[in-house]
Amino acid sequence: MAAQGVRPAFGWLAVSGCLLAMAQVDSDDTITTEEQIYLLLEAKIQCELNLTTQLQEGEGNCFPEWDGLICWPRGSLGKKMAVPCPPYIYDFNHKGMAFRHCSPNGTWDLVQGLNRTWANYSDCLRYLQPEISPGKREFFERLYIMYTVGYSMSFSSLAVAVFIIGYFRRLHCTRNCIHMHLFVSFMLRAASIFIKDKVVHTHIGVKELDSLLMSDLQSTAGAPAIDKSQYVGCKIVVVMFIYFLATNYYWILVEGLYLHSLIFVAFFSDTKYLWGFTLIGWGFPAVFVVAWAVVRATVADARCWELSAGAIKWIYQAPILAAIGLNFILFLNTVRVLATKIWETNAVGYDTRKQYRKLAKSTLILILVFGVHYIVFVCLPHTFTGLGWQIRMHCELFFNSFQGFFVSIIYCYCNGELEGLHIM
Repeated sequence: MAAQGVRPAFGWLAVSGCLLAMAQVDSDDTITTEEQIYLLLEAKIQCELNLTTQLQEGEGNCFPEWDGLICWPRGSLGKKMAVPCPPYIYDFNHKGMAFRHCSPNGTWDLVQGLNRTWANYSDCLRYLQPEISPGKREFFERLYIMYTVGYSMSFSSLAVAVFIIGYFRRLHCTRNCIHMHLFVSFMLRAASIFIKDKVVHTHIGVKELDSLLMSDLQSTAGAPAIDKSQYVGCKIVVVMFIYFLATNYYWILVEGLYLHSLIFVAFFSDTKYLWGFTLIGWGFPAVFVVAWAVVRATVADARCWELSAGAIKWIYQAPILAAIGLNFILFLNTVRVLATKIWETNAVGYDTRKQYRKLAKSTLILILVFGVHYIVFVCLPHTFTGLGWQIRMHCELFFNSFQGFFVSIIYCYCNGELEGLHIM
């Protein structure tokens, strides 16, 4: 039973795929199906030991029993029995209560029309039930539409930009070659998000829990392992999604390194370092993504790997966060140099306001190129509730999805080298 934690709304909306695309630190760990079954088996064994003692005491009229989730104590005639939601079920609301009713004839009430004991787990399932309030539904639908439009516009504008730079020989240079790699990484990131949204069904955790509750849990816990071959396709999709996500961050880093080198390294040979930049952009992410896939397959091979599995996520999240942090440092250093040059220019009598406008314009462009918004959103607290969180989600998904579109405008459509070029 893989966990969905405290984010139920993302189970029924494709926004969850885009949330992972932000590569932020996930604050809640998860457990695998095998680990959850092991915890259930432990609880069952402990319950059987307790049942032996309770049967000897002989208090009450409804017999104590294990129903596959909870160890129910003896019930009193005609009274409702309330027990805390079990802490060993990861997805449950552990502050809630589960209920049964002991009938006057000394048996537990049955579900009408079914030969099964009635129990009310609705309070335990509160975190798993999709939020269907109109306000929340509209909020997630807006997010879905926004990032779908954003990634679609980014993909289309980047595809045209790649064609333009690739078509004209005059534009073939190391700088534009790096730009093309960045464009392709944005395109692959957008495509992988759309594919992942279609292939990976994030609400499967709720379905699995429902099947457990509606079936004989004792036989479920003792049943052989599920055939994992059915998940091979979606696992490949998730691995490729994380890889293209990582390559996008690292090509943004390469752009920062390239610009930084042009400014600070005298006699910089961009052609000489192109292969190194290519290895950083495409090669290094492959190393830690493959490492994550191997560890995930060995330690937590559950379902489609679309949910976090504890500390394993740091195998790919740590290098991505390192790239974001390094790029932010490069951004600050580049802005510092621009500001220094402006102060030097002001010393010879230039208009101060004009120079500051030029600095503001350059800084805004650098923010989009260096992906500075990533470090801002990573540092913000993860509350997942309230108006502040909704504003943050709109801003974060907007910048993430439209960044490729903005980058194509800066590096291609506003490129002075395009002036005078005509497609024959």
